Amino acid sequence: MSVQRKRAENPKAVFQRVVRDGEMLDLSHALDKTMPVYRVHVPYALTLNRRHGDPHAQERVGGSSFANEIIVMSGHTSTHIDALGHFSRCGLVHGGVPASSIETAHGLARLDVADIAPIWRSAVLLDVAGHLGVDALAPGQEITAAELRACAQAAGIAVETGELVLIRTGWARHWGDAELFNGGRGGVPGPGREATQWLIDCGAGMVGSDTTTFEVVPSKGDSVHCMLLVDHAIHIIENLNLEALAQRRARRFLFVGLPLRMTGATGSPLRPIAVL
Repeated sequence: MSVQRKRAENPKAVFQRVVRDGEMLDLSHALDKTMPVYRVHVPYALTLNRRHGDPHAQERVGGSSFANEIIVMSGHTSTHIDALGHFSRCGLVHGGVPASSIETAHGLARLDVADIAPIWRSAVLLDVAGHLGVDALAPGQEITAAELRACAQAAGIAVETGELVLIRTGWARHWGDAELFNGGRGGVPGPGREATQWLIDCGAGMVGSDTTTFEVVPSKGDSVHCMLLVDHAIHIIENLNLEALAQRRARRFLFVGLPLRMTGATGSPLRPIAVL
């Protein structure tokens, strides 16, 4: 099924159409040294570069003092969004462009996170774990197209073209167990090729989940990231905390998220909110 991606709706129209009570829910995880960071990414570190009471304090009028920090991290740390240039297929990024032609010493020349506009769009929650009656899916459990379709039908959801589709696996419950969360004990649950094709056919404009990889790991077919980012220019949001949304049985809501304008970066930390 061929789907044309519709242009973004007027922000006021989106708000009026999907917001009812105005309740805001934070969908992010905190950035801290104990959080799980996927094994292929740079470990997270934060240290104070200057501390209150250091010698510089004696140089300031009135005894004032300040502290600041150095942060080392990947753009794919904690809750984040993938840029289109994050993945390639056979050496080509989205648009059939050789990946080597956009890679520079200072990051990507284009298809980076600076290209991602502020996110303000209608979103739906497909609570797969809730639909299957479990707290969380099993490690390495593949979500099928039939399960997504049945979950949407049971919730009375028809995905509209351009919407952001969030998939809840219940994996956020394991955030405090880095080895399990990162797939070290059997993998990570998520959609495989057929389920991803269902999302594409529905016209999803963006997708996201509560896992570190979005797609099932170990992979059981074509790269889901390639299907979304390379083939269809659909951004992926990972490591969301969807537990509060599920508890409120949220279906359709306003999703707001602001990627950092980091020129050249393949991913950006994100602090999204849902407005119900």
